[in-house]
Amino acid sequence: MTDLFKADDNLDHHKIVRDIIVTITITVLTLLLALVFDLSERYYEWSRLWEQYQADELLFPLLSFSICLIWFSWRRYREAKAESVTNITLLSENRLLIHNMTENQEHERLFISQELHDVFAQYLTALRTHAELIQTVTPTENSQLVSATNNIIDNVDKLHGVTRSLLKTLRPPLLEFGVVMAIEDLVTQWQHTHKTIQCHLEFNGPEPELNEEELLTLYRTLQEGLSNVARHTQASHVGIELFFPTDLAPSPATLILQLINDGTDNVEQPFFKSGLGLIGIRERAAILNGHFTIGAYPPDGTKLELSFPIRNPHSH
Repeated sequence: MTDLFKADDNLDHHKIVRDIIVTITITVLTLLLALVFDLSERYYEWSRLWEQYQADELLFPLLSFSICLIWFSWRRYREAKAESVTNITLLSENRLLIHNMTENQEHERLFISQELHDVFAQYLTALRTHAELIQTVTPTENSQLVSATNNIIDNVDKLHGVTRSLLKTLRPPLLEFGVVMAIEDLVTQWQHTHKTIQCHLEFNGPEPELNEEELLTLYRTLQEGLSNVARHTQASHVGIELFFPTDLAPSPATLILQLINDGTDNVEQPFFKSGLGLIGIRERAAILNGHFTIGAYPPDGTKLELSFPIRNPHSH
C-alpha cells in the first residue's frame, strides 16, 4: 500500500510541475503579445466606445470571476485528491483481503489433500484388502458373493483414481520438481480428458528457479485458463507458450505465459469479465507486480497472457 501512495505522489508531482510550466509559458506569451500589440491601449480605446454601457468596468468583475474559478478548481482538486486517496486505500485493502483469501485457500487445499491422502486413501486401501480377503475365503460356487466383491474392488479402484485426480488438482505434487515438469504434467492430464482439442506446449529459454508463490500463480493461471477453454469455448486448438528470461535479460527479468485458443472471438462473455477464478488470478499477478490480460486473438480466437518479474531467475 505504501508503494501505491508513493507512485500516486510521484505522479501528482510530475503533473504539478507540468501544469506550472504550462501556466508560466502562457503568461509569458500573453505578456509578449501585450507588448507587441499594445493590448492595454487597444482595450482602452475599445472600452471608450462602450462607455455608456460601463464596458471599461468589466475588467474588475472578470478579475473577480477568474479568482473564483481558481478557488473553485482548487476545491475540486482537493476533493478529487481525497477521493483518490480513499480509493487507493480501499484498493490496497481489497488486494490484501484477496491475498489472504488466496493464502487461506491454498492452506485449505493442502489440508484437504493431506486428509484425502492420509485418511480417505488409506480407508479405500483397507476396503480393497478386505474385499480381496473375502474373495480368498469365499467358495467359487458362491457367484453372487464373488460378483459383489469384484464390484467392491472395481468401485474402490475408481475412487482411488478420482482421489489421485483430486490430489493433483488440490496440491500439484510435481511443483517441487520445477515449473517445467509441473506444467507438462498439468497439460498432459488435461489433454487426456479433452482429446478432441489439440494442445501444443512450448518452452522458450532456460528453466528459472521460482519461489512457491510464483509457481502457484503460474500453475493456477494455466489451470484456470485451460478450464475456461474447456467450459466456455468450442476450441479445436490450444497453444501454450512459456517465455523464460535468459541470462542476457535486464533485471528484473520477466516471465511470460501465453495461452491462445481458436474457440471464440467474444471476450465480452461473463467468464472473461467476472469469473471468480480469473479475478483471483488477476490479483495473484498484481501481488507479484505482474500483469494479467485477456483479449481477442485474430481471426477468431482468444489470448490469455500472464507476466511477472523475476529477481534471480537462475540463481542456485
